[in-house]
Amino acid sequence: MVGALVISRFPLACELAERTDLAGRPAVVARGDGTVWTSSPAAELFGVGPDQPLREAISRCPELAVLEGRPAVYRAQEEAIRGALEFTAFAVEEGLEGVWFVELGGLVGCYGSQEAMASAILDCAPAALSPRLGMALGKFPALVAARRAPAGRFLDVEAGRVETFLAAQAVDVLPVPEEMIRRLRLLGIETLGALAALPRSALAAQFGPSGAHAWELAHGDDDSPVRPPQRPERVVEDIGFEAPLASREALQVAAEQALGRVLRDTRMAGRAVRQAVLRAETERGAVWERTVTFKEALVERDRLWTALRTVLVEAQLPGPVSRLELELTGLVAAQGRQLALPVGRRRLREQLEEALRHLKARYGYCPVGRVVEVEPWSRIPEQRLALIDFDP
Repeated sequence: MVGALVISRFPLACELAERTDLAGRPAVVARGDGTVWTSSPAAELFGVGPDQPLREAISRCPELAVLEGRPAVYRAQEEAIRGALEFTAFAVEEGLEGVWFVELGGLVGCYGSQEAMASAILDCAPAALSPRLGMALGKFPALVAARRAPAGRFLDVEAGRVETFLAAQAVDVLPVPEEMIRRLRLLGIETLGALAALPRSALAAQFGPSGAHAWELAHGDDDSPVRPPQRPERVVEDIGFEAPLASREALQVAAEQALGRVLRDTRMAGRAVRQAVLRAETERGAVWERTVTFKEALVERDRLWTALRTVLVEAQLPGPVSRLELELTGLVAAQGRQLALPVGRRRLREQLEEALRHLKARYGYCPVGRVVEVEPWSRIPEQRLALIDFDP
C-alpha cells in the first residue's frame, strides 16, 4: 500500500498561505528569469500557465497578481515536510514538486486505524497549504487519488476498484510527454478507460515504450516500490547576517570564514573533498547557488578557497545577501591520494624546495632534504604539502 501526499501548485500554495487576500484571484509566482513558475486556477482561465513569459501573462490578464518566487522559502518548507514524514512513516520518497510517496504497509497498526494514520500523514504539512492524501496499491493510482481528494482530506482507492477508478480519469494524468497526450486526444482517446481498452501492442507500436507504460498504468499496474533517497555524506556551514551584505568583498570574507569552520569539523578529519556547493540567500528568499566539482579530491584549504573565490567573483547575485551556506560533499579518504598529473607533482616538488630554502634563510641552517612522499598534510607549517626526509 502506498500513500501520496500532494500539495498542488506548491510555490503558489506557500505564498497564498501568507497572502490570504489573494485566494481565488488570478495570481502567479514568477521565476528570476521572468517566466511563470506556477499559476492559480483563476489565472489559467485567462490562458496563463507555467513557463510563460511574464509579459505575455500580464497582457492576457491585466489584473494578474505577480508574486516574486522565493526558492529558499519553498526548499525549507519541503525539508520540514519531508522530515516530518520520515518521523511518521517507515519509508519516504520525494516525487515531483509538492509530491511525497509514503510506504503504508504495516503503518495502520502503529496508529490503530486508517483514519488516524491518514491524519498523522496529513499533519506533516501545514493545513494552510491544503495537503491532500491518496492511498492505493501503487504510486500512480495513489497520486491520482490524492489529486482528486478534497483539501485536507484523504481518498482511499481499494484494491478491487483501482482500474474502475482510473478509467474515468483524463489522459492528462499520465506521466508521459506532452506530445503523446496531444496525439492521444487527436485520436479521440480522452480517458484512461478508453486507452486501457486498446491492445497493448498497438500503443507500443504507435508510441514506443511510453505507450506500453501508459497502458500498464491505465490498468493500475504500478509495482514500483517507495525508494528513500540515498543522501551522500556532507558537511555544511552557514552564516546569517543581521544586515544583508551588499559588498562583494565582505561576502568573500564571510565565505572564507565558512570554509575555515567547515574544514575544522571533526567529520573532515582525514577526508578530501570532491565537490562544494555555495548558496547565497536574500532577505526575500531569492537564492543564488553554484556547484563546484574538482578534477581531483582536495584537502588543502588554499586550493579549495582559490576555486570558491573565483566563483564568488563571477557571481551574479540576486541582491544583498542575508545568509550564506557552504556545503562540502563527495567526501573521500585523504590517505594515499595521488596527484592527477605529473605536472602537479613537479610543481609540489618545486614548492617544497622553495620551502627548504625559506627555512634555511629564516633559521640560519637546514639539513639537506629530499621529497619522499606526497601527502595532503605536512610537518612544515610554511608549506603543508608533503613529508620531508632529512638526510643527516
